[in-house]
Amino acid sequence: MEDHIMPSARLFLNGANVDREFREELFDAANRAGMAPGEFAIIAVAEKLDRMGRTFPGVFRKGDFRPSNTCPGAA
Repeated sequence: MEDHIMPSARLFLNGANVDREFREELFDAANRAGMAPGEFAIIAVAEKLDRMGRTFPGVFRKGDFRPSNTCPGAA
C-alpha cells in the first residue's frame, strides 16, 4: 500500500495580542492537556471548522478531537 504524503505548510501564529488573563488560561489549559499552546489552539480551530461543516485532512488522528457528528447537541 502506498503512503500518501500530504504537503505541509508552516503556520505562524505570531502577532496575536490577547489579555494576560486569556493567555494564562490558554497556557493552563494547554498544559493540562499535555500540549503546547500552539497545538492546543490548532485543535480548537479544527473543532470549530468541523462544527462549521468544513472538511479537511490534516495531522489529526482519531481521538484528537470529537467531530461534530459525535458531539451531543450537534446539528
